[in-house]
Amino acid sequence: AIFMMLALAAMTLTASAQLKTFDGKLFSCQYPANFEAQEQWFDEAFNAKIENGVEFLSVSVTDLDMTSEQLKEWADGMKMMTESSFGEPTGWKAGAPVLKGKQVTFRAEGEEEIDDQKVPTVKYVYCFVTPNKKCFSGELKFKKSDEAKYKPLVDKIIASCKAK
Repeated sequence: AIFMMLALAAMTLTASAQLKTFDGKLFSCQYPANFEAQEQWFDEAFNAKIENGVEFLSVSVTDLDMTSEQLKEWADGMKMMTESSFGEPTGWKAGAPVLKGKQVTFRAEGEEEIDDQKVPTVKYVYCFVTPNKKCFSGELKFKKSDEAKYKPLVDKIIASCKAK
């Protein structure tokens, strides 16, 4: 039993070491520890990224209470905007939105250009409504080759978003 508790504690430490906390005026959230927080221009939004990389996180909060149907419509609209811009294909392909209660996410694959190199990239787009009727939305983007590292963080980041 002691070994199990130590193993669990070690896993918890490892998982939490991958994230650090943003604590703003309107909300707090966790973000990948290797990302740099960007200057916050609005209290409602937070961005973090890796300099000269495709890695990017955006989190924003509003006072919008959406139903599950509205969340699905939001995701369908975001999926369409991910795949085309002004009627032109963007090169991104988005999977079907996954709706769980008052949370919707979808995964998209595309390419970002960094130093004239096309980098295969994945992004998870999300939107959810908290029990106190605050709506969070944003995306986590990273190199496709790092998906095993970042995919588990998507749910942790969503769970960490707390309105004040």
